[in-house]
Amino acid sequence: MASSEVIRYAVELGDSLRRALGPAAPSADLDALQAAAQQLDAIAQSAPSASAWTAAVDAWTAARDKLAAHLNRYLLEGLPDIPGLQDLARALNWDSAQGLNGELPLGPLKLAFSSASLVLQPKLPDNTTLPPFTVGPQQPSGIAVSLPSPFGGGLPGGGAIVRLPSVASSAAGFGGALNVPLGAVSISASAVLERLPDGVPSFLALMGAAFVPPIQLSFGFSLDRVGGLVGVHRRADTDALAVAVRTGAAADTLLATRPPTNPSIAIEALRRFFPAFQGRHLIAPTLRLAWLSAGAGSFLSLDLGLVAEVPSGKVVLLGVARAGIPGVPGLVQLRLDLLGVVDPAQALVSIDASLVDSHVLGVFSVYGDAAMRLHWGSQAYAVVSIGGFYPGFNPEPAQLPALRRVGLSLQTLGGPLSIRAEGYLAFTTNTIQLGGRFDITFSMGLTAHGFLQLDALVQFRPFAFVANASAGFDVRAGGFSFGGVRLDGTVSGPGPLVIRGRLTIETFLFDVSWDETFSLGSGPADMAASPGELLAIVQQEIARAGNVRAASIDDPAVVLAPRPTRAGVAAVPPTGALQWSQRRAPLGLPIERVDGLPLPARAGVRVLTPGDPVAERFAPGHYCNLNEAEQLNRPPFDVLDAGVVLSSGPPHRSVAQDDQRMVDLVVILPGLEHEQIAERTDLRAIAHLVAASHRPPALGNTAQLIQAAREVWTTVPPTDFASYTSATAAHAFARGNSAGGAVPMADLLSPVDLSGV
Repeated sequence: MASSEVIRYAVELGDSLRRALGPAAPSADLDALQAAAQQLDAIAQSAPSASAWTAAVDAWTAARDKLAAHLNRYLLEGLPDIPGLQDLARALNWDSAQGLNGELPLGPLKLAFSSASLVLQPKLPDNTTLPPFTVGPQQPSGIAVSLPSPFGGGLPGGGAIVRLPSVASSAAGFGGALNVPLGAVSISASAVLERLPDGVPSFLALMGAAFVPPIQLSFGFSLDRVGGLVGVHRRADTDALAVAVRTGAAADTLLATRPPTNPSIAIEALRRFFPAFQGRHLIAPTLRLAWLSAGAGSFLSLDLGLVAEVPSGKVVLLGVARAGIPGVPGLVQLRLDLLGVVDPAQALVSIDASLVDSHVLGVFSVYGDAAMRLHWGSQAYAVVSIGGFYPGFNPEPAQLPALRRVGLSLQTLGGPLSIRAEGYLAFTTNTIQLGGRFDITFSMGLTAHGFLQLDALVQFRPFAFVANASAGFDVRAGGFSFGGVRLDGTVSGPGPLVIRGRLTIETFLFDVSWDETFSLGSGPADMAASPGELLAIVQQEIARAGNVRAASIDDPAVVLAPRPTRAGVAAVPPTGALQWSQRRAPLGLPIERVDGLPLPARAGVRVLTPGDPVAERFAPGHYCNLNEAEQLNRPPFDVLDAGVVLSSGPPHRSVAQDDQRMVDLVVILPGLEHEQIAERTDLRAIAHLVAASHRPPALGNTAQLIQAAREVWTTVPPTDFASYTSATAAHAFARGNSAGGAVPMADLLSPVDLSGV
């Protein structure tokens, strides 16, 4: 054991006792223990003399013995208060190299504790070895649990409790797993208990009950398993789940599709998929249905788990569909893992699916990924892909992981023949994409390889298409090419239809290439339809009844009685106002596109009607032509003007009038007669109370602690120091008048001197 472990051991022991004892911790004794650890470490790092080593050991032992009354707190930190555990720890000899070892009965359970000891054994200058010295026992890393079958015979149940290391979201905690056989029902459970940085406990429990034999329903269907997950101060990490769907780890952990053999793996996976998060909670029922079960398998099975996160409203669906032939697992084995997420906060629905550990006839491997994204927010889009996209296509603003092509491959171990066929199909709001590739390789000394590939993309608006085809054949040996031929072709259009072809003949000395381009037809390419004049578009939005509604209707002195409404009419109380706003195009700045279509000319619209502006979130990239640098550095959304609040002038204010009515104050004090009440009444105190009740509430300190205001932008060089309330408007005007750019007004007024930097 490295001698530096002594210092780490002393630090952990001291920190544990300070946490357990708080202000009562013996600081002087703990400091002495740290000093003894430093001395022992320094002696052990070099070949010491026998006397020096003995003195260092005695100093450590003396410092440790001063803390003997508290050492058990370190040893049992975080463990539950199990009867007999304290006696087991007190019986431990801290000088024993065996550490803590023992068993405790707890009802039908048997708990086993074990921990190693830190042992040092340095060498003297004459290369002789000193007797080993036990620094002290380590904290138990876990608790083993065993449970005999209550029905006699069979496999006993059992489990373990392990100590969990701290992570960014929580402090160190404990996790456990338990399996209880109950004859026809087998119960399994996993749990995690941690504490958040502020001390709030975070809990996660996963339970399941498997039925052997399954519960028969009807028409060959059966219920094989039910379970559920409960999380307190936990959230669902959809990014981690999406990654785990590719390998099947998500369903193996949550649905027990293929449970991990090591409980620690399952517990760590639960912490990764459902990390601690204060204020959010989880609940998730799970089940497994099967069709035509036979023995230990079934022809079809479906595992489902529905995770609901509150109060965020996020819903996660995890599913596994499996198909196979019972008794002949190598013939057909297909498994499709699916993750669906509905996230209202991000206005997003996503689906990820992957083929996991699937094969046919024992030699054909089946693989592939699929994904779907549906966004209904201000930047709406829809993307569906099975196997990926056209080469080089970027599906932004949708965020999708890299998708494997859906395919089938034949790879015999040590065999000469290899076959691979794969393809893809994708739909976006404006394109359809499809393609595939077929490869065949034969290797016996020489390697012959041939392929055929097709990729096509069709764009709807403006209409355009492109299709690429490639085919080739080559012969190689040891990485050296003897010869081959390759043909590449591209067809694109319309306006005109262009056909490009390239033929390449490869030899072991040089390559010969020939290419040609043909054009069929003439005329311009399809152009996207113009949305019309921007002013006419905004006038349509003004006439749209759904864009007009009441604003500022709250009046603390008025309660509105419900009454029937009329279509196209906005009911506004006298103290309220009428608001018009739209999401078709931002106002007050020049734009180039509307509805995804280019305008006839760069234009902008302002509202001249007096009133306070109404702001909405817009995506500048939908309305302005941004270069690559702006697309990378500008924010995806900006708050821009979308309408105006129509006010009818300042609200009518009533004239305050004094109330001249007299009020009789009657105070009844317990134990006094009525005639004594007047004598005991303190009129001065009552006068102060009455006067104070008429004064408005006031803060003791009205000084403003925090000031917040929207950032103001301007163009560079400035044009009459015109200011804009958004970066998007400033950049738009800067582009229009050929200015250098746009900066925040604060930076322009207080520039930073970079001379000499």
